[in-house]
This record gives sequence, structure tokens and C-alpha cells, in this order.
Amino acid sequence: MHGLTPPELFPPMRERPSLEAIRACLARLDVSTCRAGSDPDGPDGPDGRVWDWTTPADEIEAASAAAALRARRSASAVARYLGSIVMSDLAWLVDEEARETLWATASRQIAERCGRTAMGEITRRWRVTGGTAGSTDSAGSDDRDKEAIDLILCEPAIVGDSLGFKTWGTAYVMACMLPQLAATRELCHLGLGGGPAPHVLELGAGTGLLGLAAAALWRADVVLTDLAAIVPNLAANVARNTAVVERHGGRARAAVLQWGGRRAADCPEEADPLLLLGTAHRKQPFSLVLAADALYDDGHAELLASAIDEQLASSLAGRALVMVPLRDGHTETIARAFVLAMAARSLVVADEGRADGQDTDWSGGSQFLCCWWVFRRMDGAQTREGE
Repeated sequence: MHGLTPPELFPPMRERPSLEAIRACLARLDVSTCRAGSDPDGPDGPDGRVWDWTTPADEIEAASAAAALRARRSASAVARYLGSIVMSDLAWLVDEEARETLWATASRQIAERCGRTAMGEITRRWRVTGGTAGSTDSAGSDDRDKEAIDLILCEPAIVGDSLGFKTWGTAYVMACMLPQLAATRELCHLGLGGGPAPHVLELGAGTGLLGLAAAALWRADVVLTDLAAIVPNLAANVARNTAVVERHGGRARAAVLQWGGRRAADCPEEADPLLLLGTAHRKQPFSLVLAADALYDDGHAELLASAIDEQLASSLAGRALVMVPLRDGHTETIARAFVLAMAARSLVVADEGRADGQDTDWSGGSQFLCCWWVFRRMDGAQTREGE
């Protein structure tokens, strides 16, 4: 919960610590900092266990009871300390603005901890298998193409609307289908898994399951992107799985990309400089853009379509592969709006299909139908300005 700093070393308010000491302590207690600061090569999960993705949540909760008790005691100490900052007048600090900032930061951290789900942070193993993509059935094919690949992913407790901290069932469905999809008529020309490493971008990567699977199964160079608040955990998951991805001939890295944020080129919290409009296409065009379960709000259809149009290579060979769950009437409406938004940008459906999906976070998890599309640019369509 608070890294390597035990509660007894927090600077107590009764000793009137300096502004710098309080700031440093609050930085160490920040939820995202604690997650990003974990050792990717150390014990996985808060109780040192890695859970298989098929393990029901009730079993995880039961086995984690002792660890949860220790975590609650630690959390109680942290909460008391944060409360002491909020309740203190901090009169010894002469800078009024600094005092206000400390109170606001401590209050925010209290609210974040209160908003965490009961299960807390878990680490799970997700298994994907190759065997269909590229030349895996040809004589002399690499045995690595057919072996099972285990990806270890940390899923922090969901705070507020940070849905990227959860590994959604659609991402796993699509990850398992990657070899099959690579062999389809609209993607086989990219040589996924059987040729030079293609440059792939994932939008809304979340915990990184789909992008990491693509890097390993397709031997691709994948950039996994999400919001700034999600990327610290995403980057940690990429680091945790770097060895297995590289052993299979792939490469992966995490980067910040906020859909619609390209116009603020001077704001690093909105977009990695390498992903700003034009740069990616001149130096390293993305021949394939991936997205899974990235539509859950009415405005996302337009934003996702815009992000794909901005990042996908301008050539007719470029493709976008998108999968969405059709959980209810609302998600079906958003899916239809997304296809229309893509068409408005001269990105048309070249192939499509359906698959069964399930969120496996709890026993009897909800089942739903997933729809996937492959999009390509229309022949003769006008591309973005300057290309």
C-alpha cells in the first residue's frame, strides 16, 4: 500500500515536518506511484501469488483473507496519517498555497482509498496459444509458434472510473483469436507472425493483455497506449512480460495517448511525442491498429474512430482490427455509431465476425456476444492533411 516506507517512518504532524518532507511522503503514498514502483521481478500480487485467469473471484478472496487483514491494518495506519494532515492547521508552513495543496492531496488520497473495490489488487496468469498465424504449419516452423504463452498481469483495484485497471473478457477473447485472425484474407498480407515484425498500435490497452499477446504471437513491434493514469500499471505489466515477449521474437512498450489529445503537442500527459499526428507516419507507420472493448460511453465512438484515423498508416495496406462486446442495447448502439464514424473517415469494413465472450472475474461471470471488424481505407480516399 505504501511501498517500502513503514508507517512509523511517516513524518508526524506533531513534530512540524518541513514542506518537502510532507510532499515526499504523500508522493510515496500516492496510489499510482505505489503501483508503478513495484518490482516487476519481485513477488507478484499483494500476497505473493499469481492467480490463473480461470480462478473464480470467491476463491481468490478466500485465499487472500490473511493478506487482506494485513493490508487493512496497513491501510488503517495510512488513513490515520492522511487524516492527521487534513486535520492539522499546518500553521508552521508560511506558504498558504502550499498548505492548501497538501490538504487537497491528502484528501484526494483518502477518497481514492475509500473507493477501491473490496477485492483489491490481484495478479493473474493469462494463457494464449499460437499455431495458426504465418507459416506455423510449414516444414521447419518454429516450435515457439505452437507453445502456450503465459502472460502475468497486475490488476489494481478499480479507483473511480479507472476501468483500464481491469482485464476485460473481450481482450482475452481477441488475444486467443489472434493467430486465427492473422490468417484471414484482410490481414494475411501483413505477415503477422511469419514475416518482418509489423508495427502495431493498441488503443485503450488497459492492463496490456491484447497488446502483449500480439507482440508475442505475431512477433510484432507493439506500442500499447492508454490514458496517463493507466500507463504506470500498463508499463509495469509490459516490463513484467518483456522476457517472454522477446523470447518469442516480439517487442512491446507502453506510451500515453489520450484520444483527441494530439492538438496539445506540448502536453506530455495527453500524448507521447512519438504518437503525435504525423510523426508516427513519417518515421514508423502503424500498419495495424488494435482495440478491444474500448467503447463504453456515447462519445467514445467518435473519439476512437478519430484516433484510429490519426494513427493508422495512410497506405491502402493499413488495417484496424477492433472487437467490442454486445452486452446490451446501449453497447449495440455505440457499436453501430462507431462503424458509421469510421465510414465518415473513409475507413470501411473489409471483414467481420462474431465470437462468444465472458467476463471471468467471478464464478458464473456474465456471458455476451463479441463483434469484430477489420477496417481498411477506401481506394482513392483523401487521407489526412500533409500525407
